[in-house]
Amino acid sequence: MMLLKHEWLRTRTLVGTVAGVAVLLTLLGTVLTATAWPVLSPLGMLLGGIAITVLVPGLQLALTADYYRSSYSRTGYFTHSLPIGGGRIYAAKATWAVLVTLAGLGLTLVLFGVFWVGVGPAVGMDRNPFTAAGMLWDRLSAVSSSGMLAGGALLLLAMYLIWPIHYFFAVSRGSERPLNRWGLGGPVLVFVVLYTVTQLAGIIGMIAIPFGIGLQNGALGVVSYSIIAEMQLGSASTEDVMPLGFIPAILLVTLFCAWRTVQSWNHKVSLA
Repeated sequence: MMLLKHEWLRTRTLVGTVAGVAVLLTLLGTVLTATAWPVLSPLGMLLGGIAITVLVPGLQLALTADYYRSSYSRTGYFTHSLPIGGGRIYAAKATWAVLVTLAGLGLTLVLFGVFWVGVGPAVGMDRNPFTAAGMLWDRLSAVSSSGMLAGGALLLLAMYLIWPIHYFFAVSRGSERPLNRWGLGGPVLVFVVLYTVTQLAGIIGMIAIPFGIGLQNGALGVVSYSIIAEMQLGSASTEDVMPLGFIPAILLVTLFCAWRTVQSWNHKVSLA
């Protein structure tokens, strides 16, 4: 708890700045969109949409930059000299990143609701965000069970939460010898390799688990899915299926990243 409080005190200005910029841009975008003027309205829609979309990734990248600076750059020596296990320090930083991500997602929903006040009429819908949300829920409920919707929401949440773990792994692994000689180049190289491995793991997972979520008798359900057949069909494919095989593959990669980062903190840190 003490380490989490320290992370909050140390990064609150950074987090507040990113969130504040997103709020201001969203409000500005909402006002411009509501004017319905030919040039300003589309500009406001674009501005607000970008601000809402990049809020959570922006927070995560800002915390990743702070993670590098506080752990391996300016104050890295001080951090690693603390009489606290490296794994505990990493756990506090990762937990704080997860909490900020969750808070950012909550703020994203609020900002989208505010933004909808201007966007709704512009796209011919009710400006009340709760009315729009209710209509969306009715449409989704008509083709999917509540369990399926809950599973989809949890999957979307998981996709957001894995990124800080991947980012922190890239920073820590890229700061070990001999990659640390490249400065920021080490973490960037590790992230590129990690991203490539994650994509390959996802493809292998989809081949190994040939199932997905798609429409079956007018409702969403588990259906067979062959990525090899889809690749052979190419643009001729008409199936609208979300494969499931990539999920356990990415989960395994993420668990490895978390474990390996702990090992880095405990045994492989090199600031020289």
